Amino acid sequence: MIEPLRTRLLLGPLVALLVACSATPPPEPQAPPADADAKLALATRAHSDLPAQLAAAPHDILVFCQNTAGDCLISVAERREALVGKHYLNACRDPDPEKQSPCIARELEQRGQRADLTSFYETENWCSRKLLECMTTFINSAEQMAIRQRTQDRRAEVEAAPESASAERAPEFAKEKLGFVRSILPPKGQAACTPSTPAACKKTLTAPSAEFEAELARAPGSYDPKRALTLYAAIEHAQAECSSPELDCLLTELQQYGASAESDKLLKQNLGLIAQQQQIRAIADPEAAEQCVSSGVTQHSGRIVSGYQTYAAAPSSAALVRLEKAFIAMHQAQLWCLTSLGKPSKR
Repeated sequence: MIEPLRTRLLLGPLVALLVACSATPPPEPQAPPADADAKLALATRAHSDLPAQLAAAPHDILVFCQNTAGDCLISVAERREALVGKHYLNACRDPDPEKQSPCIARELEQRGQRADLTSFYETENWCSRKLLECMTTFINSAEQMAIRQRTQDRRAEVEAAPESASAERAPEFAKEKLGFVRSILPPKGQAACTPSTPAACKKTLTAPSAEFEAELARAPGSYDPKRALTLYAAIEHAQAECSSPELDCLLTELQQYGASAESDKLLKQNLGLIAQQQQIRAIADPEAAEQCVSSGVTQHSGRIVSGYQTYAAAPSSAALVRLEKAFIAMHQAQLWCLTSLGKPSKR
């Protein structure tokens, strides 16, 4: 889900380069290692300071610079992969740079590869400085800041629109249905299906997100508020669909653990009750809705836990049906409570 941007309009100093070097010691046999250590120390400090500056920057400006001036990120990624291959750092093969970079640094340090570690830090520092320079240029541009301001204002309007409320909850509700199906399966069945990851979902959102951002940034005469609402809803629903592969896997696994025509019917009934609850919860007072949900859990948890333990110990169609019926009783009780919250108050 796209988070609302609540960043300040102006950013303080973005670039703080480390230019001071310690005095070179008199020539001695250990001088080259000392220079190498000083170089690594300097690169290490910058590698800590520069990412902190990037993290403190307005997220939307950082994303803009990553997209328009972030070619250096490709070089950094290539450098990471080269080091992983050169030193056989198989444990560091991770698509997430925030996980891969610390892993590579840790492995190089442990293996005593200080020259490669210094070079690695310097490559990442070079890219960080390029991004910081881009952001400084952006902030100093009155035109870019004007575009940013109207983009932020329009985003806030879209997210506050009544039409966006249900779309905004779609990813959360999709996870809730997914969690219910996963909770029914025995542990082995659950383990057979890999949970959905934000990284995998992010790829599917790239194109619609770019289209939405482009619409928000349009000149006043060409901006279409209705199209912006449509694009926003499309992004939220696309994010909700990211869990579909995991859900399909869980449903397939369920067939191996006692699923039958009767249990499938009960499963659909449970999912339907959850959907009805979600429609009411999208407009109801959150605290009151949570009380309804919690009350249902308290009332029926004993029967559900007992039913699950029996089913997980010896999966069978009859045990699954009993478990499904226990969930239906809970979901119905919750829905009855929620229904009163969804009715307009009489004056």
